[in-house]
Order: sequence, then structure tokens, then C-alpha cells
Amino acid sequence: MEMSAEQLCTYKQTGRQPHRHAELIKAWADGAEIQVFIKDGLHGESYWRDILNPNWDGKTYRIKPKALKYRNYLWKNPWNNNQYYIGITREENKKYSTNFIKWLGDWQEVEV
Repeated sequence: MEMSAEQLCTYKQTGRQPHRHAELIKAWADGAEIQVFIKDGLHGESYWRDILNPNWDGKTYRIKPKALKYRNYLWKNPWNNNQYYIGITREENKKYSTNFIKWLGDWQEVEV
């Protein structure tokens, strides 16, 4: 882990290294959402899980990434010989064509 100038000064003054998760702990104290990495979960899978009160032990933690939710839909364009088109909408918009036909699958989420 690379130390910031402030951390390096603290280390030189006290002879102590900052906590392994010092930057994450500071971000968490400032309101950031934290996730813990679960390796080989109940069914052998590995994944990130939200955690409200991390104990900052030897586990791997991260700041929860921002996520974008979207959903595809089918619509008909009456101004172009009633051709069919696929549209996409974000969850925060929840706007789609007035010529909406049907949803094409469930809401999807991608980390950005």
C-alpha cells in the first residue's frame, strides 16, 4: 500500500505504520458504503457483500462502487412505417417511449 505524504509524516514521527484499511476507515467514517469480499460462500461462490459495521480484520474491503440500473424495452415507431425498435431506460428516469410495447427482460445493474 502506498502512503500519502500525511501518512508518511505520521509514520516518521511515530514509527507506526497506518492501519491496513486506514483510507477505507476514513471514507466509511465520512459516510461511504463499504463492502466485504466473501470468498467461497455457502455454495462455493465468491462475491462482494454490503457491510454496515466492518470490523476491519484481515478480510478484503472496498468502497461500494456506484451502480447504474437499466432496462430494455420494445417500442413501435408510428412515424417510420410502424417499425419496431429497442429502447433503453435508466431506473432514475423511468421514462420510455409513449409507443411502448413491452419490457425485454428484467432490470439490469452495472458497476460504473
